[in-house]
Amino acid sequence: MSTSPNLNRQSDVSKITAVWETWIASLRASDPNSLAALVTEDVVIVHGDGRCLCGKEELRADFTHGFGHFDLEQKISSADIVIRDKWAIEIGEIENTLTPFRSGAQIRSHLRTVIVFARQPDASWKIARILDLPD
Repeated sequence: MSTSPNLNRQSDVSKITAVWETWIASLRASDPNSLAALVTEDVVIVHGDGRCLCGKEELRADFTHGFGHFDLEQKISSADIVIRDKWAIEIGEIENTLTPFRSGAQIRSHLRTVIVFARQPDASWKIARILDLPD
């Protein structure tokens, strides 16, 4: 007997939600290694300003650098998740607040995002692509 598509979808959405919960906890802990564990080896992130990060190690280095200068708070909300075979595409919004450790004003940003998740062999999900679309 096979599992119904609706139950599979609910399970996949729950797993993707858990990735985001771990992402937020890792940001709060300023833990670049935990963040890197949530992405694929070939992750690509295109920021709203056009800056691009390619690969897990580049992402880890970027977060390590950022955590040395800023406290980062992030809120993520999802508008929709489409799941097709080994891929899931999420459309969402991210609100960032960067607070410098030294002098300077807080930096706030609001982005619409397209996030692509890749299903792993163990049926978990990892972030494979993030495309930020600034307002």
